[in-house]
Amino acid sequence: MFARLLYLIMLRVFSRLITLSRSQASKDAEIMMLRHEVAVLRRQAGLPKLDWADRTVAVAGILPIVVSACADACRAVSHNASNHRATMRP
Repeated sequence: MFARLLYLIMLRVFSRLITLSRSQASKDAEIMMLRHEVAVLRRQAGLPKLDWADRTVAVAGILPIVVSACADACRAVSHNASNHRATMRP
């Protein structure tokens, strides 16, 4: 286990040294190549098939945002309505 940790640390150190020694042009070329690779992979992969568990997690993440937005909208409407009633009184 210690040998694996040492191997991973040395791998990161050497890859960082190699990255620092490269020119900006080669870094830009690598970024362009990786962007192209991502674009190709996105075209090949279709939309993921979601099951009920995935949808439940998505709704659980979105629900608090929707509820707070609705509450803010309701407060704004009630505030505007009370201001309107106050201005309409003789």
